[in-house]
Amino acid sequence: MAFVPRERNDTVRARWSDRSRTLSWLLVAFVLGILLSLQLNSRPSPAPADGRDHAAETIRRLEKEQEGLKARIGQLRQELAAYQQQTASTTDLLEELRAELSRQKAMAGLVPVEGPGVVVKLDDSPRQSIPVGQDASAYIVHEYDLRDVVNLLWMAGAEGIAVNEERVVASTSIYCVGSTVMVNDTRLSPPYVVRAIGNPAQMEVFVQNPSHLAELKEKARRHGLIFAFSRSSAVKLPAYQGSFALRYVRTGQ
Repeated sequence: MAFVPRERNDTVRARWSDRSRTLSWLLVAFVLGILLSLQLNSRPSPAPADGRDHAAETIRRLEKEQEGLKARIGQLRQELAAYQQQTASTTDLLEELRAELSRQKAMAGLVPVEGPGVVVKLDDSPRQSIPVGQDASAYIVHEYDLRDVVNLLWMAGAEGIAVNEERVVASTSIYCVGSTVMVNDTRLSPPYVVRAIGNPAQMEVFVQNPSHLAELKEKARRHGLIFAFSRSSAVKLPAYQGSFALRYVRTGQ
C-alpha cells in the first residue's frame, strides 16, 4: 500500500467540500428558478386592448338602444292617450246619436211612449130608436169624426196619438169600409178612444173651443153621440206595428 502524505489528503478533502457546496448552491438556484418560472406563468395575463374596446363599444350600443326604446315608449304613451281621448269623444258622439235616434223613433211612433196628455172617447149614440125622418148615420161615429179629432190634437201640439191600440204615424190612414172604420188597415169597433200625449191644458183649450169640432159636438147634443174629454197624467201609447212601404220614394240627387 502506497503511503499518502497527510497534507495531501487534507487538500483533496477540502476540494471535494468546495465542489459539494457549489453543487448545492447550483441545485438551490435551479429549484428557485423553476419556482419563479411557475409563479410568473400562473399570473393572469392582462386583457388585450382589442377586447376592452369591443366591450366598451357593446355598452355604448346597448345604452343607445335603451334610449331609443325609452323614446318609443314615450311616443306610444302619447298615441295611447290620443286614442283614449278620441275614443271618449267618439263615445260621447255615439251617446248623442243614440239619444237623438231614440227621440226620432219616439216621434215616428216606433217605440212605446208615455206621458201627460188627454183622452177623448167617441161612441155611437145609445138611443134604441131613431125618430121618423131622422138620418140614422147621425147617431154613429164616422171615420171623419175620428180624423177631425186627431187633426185637432195635432194642431194643439200633441207629440203622439193613438186610436184604440193603433199608433197614429205619418203614414196612418183613417177611412171607412161600409160601416167599419179602418185605422192602419186594422178594423176598429166603437167605442173609439183617442189618446194623445202633450200639454193637457193647451189641448183642452183647442178641444173646448166652440169653433172646433162643431159638427161632432152638435151630433152629441142632438143625437146623443158620446163625446167625452178628460186629462190624464199618465197616457200610454203603443208602438206602431205596421210597415213603411215606399213605392215612389227614392233618394234625391
